[in-house]
Amino acid sequence: MVDYSKELKTQQMEIEELLRQLKKRERAYDKLPEGVIRVTADRGKHQYFFRKEGDPKSIYIRERDRELACKLVQREFDRNALKKLEEMRGALTRFLKNYDVNAMTDLYENLCEGRKAIVTPLEITDAAYVEKWLEEHRGEQNPYPEQGKYETEQGEYVRSKSEKILADTFYKMKVPYRYEARLSLGPNYNAYPDFTCLNVRKRKTIYWEHLGLLNVDAYASKNHEKLALYEKNGILLGDTLMISFETEECPLNTAVLRKKIEAVLK
Repeated sequence: MVDYSKELKTQQMEIEELLRQLKKRERAYDKLPEGVIRVTADRGKHQYFFRKEGDPKSIYIRERDRELACKLVQREFDRNALKKLEEMRGALTRFLKNYDVNAMTDLYENLCEGRKAIVTPLEITDAAYVEKWLEEHRGEQNPYPEQGKYETEQGEYVRSKSEKILADTFYKMKVPYRYEARLSLGPNYNAYPDFTCLNVRKRKTIYWEHLGLLNVDAYASKNHEKLALYEKNGILLGDTLMISFETEECPLNTAVLRKKIEAVLK
C-alpha cells in the first residue's frame, strides 16, 4: 500500500493554520452584537435583516449600514468554517491514530514459515519491491563511448563531478537509483536519463536530469529539446521528471538539492 501519512500530516498542518487564521479574525468581531442575520432578495437586490439575541423581531439593515451587514455575514461564515475545520481536524487525528500502512505486510511477515510457504501476500515488502525495481532498471546502459571518471559511493562511474555529487546524495539519503538506465521513448528512440530514482514510499519512478553548462547556448538548446521530448512522451516536469542545473557562475547548490530530494523522493 502507498503510504500517505506524509500528505495527511501536511493536510493536518494546513487545517491548523486555517484554524489559527479564523481564531485571529474572530477577535475583530468582539464589538459586534450577537444574533442571526437573514438575507433575502427583492427585484434582484439583496436585503439584509438582523435579529439580535433575545429580540423577537428582525431589523432591516439600511444601505448606509452595509458594512455592518458585511461583518455579520463574514462572522457567520467564519464560525461555520471554524466548526467544519474542527470536525475535519478531529476526523483526521482519529484516522492517523489508527492508520497503519504496514498492516497487510506485517500480517504476512508474522506468519510462521510453514504458512508463508503456501500463502500469497497481498503485496510485497518495500525491500522486495526495491530489489525488483533495481533488477528492472539496469544502470550504465548509455552506449556513448566516454568513460566515466568519477567513482560514486554506490560504486559506479559517472561523467562529471556534479553527477557524483548527485549520486552520492541519493545514496546517503537512501534513495534507490540507477545511473543512465535505458528509457524507451518510442519504437526507434532510447533515452538515458542521468538518474532513474525510486520514491519507495509512493513506489513511483522519477527521472532526474542534471543540466550543466546552461550558459552555453548549444548545450542549453540541446537540453530544451530533450525536456520537450520527455513531456511529449508523458514524462512531465515536476511530476515524473526532475531537473537540477548549474552554470559557471552558479554551481550546484547541495542544500537546495537535498531539499528537492526530500520533497520529491522521500
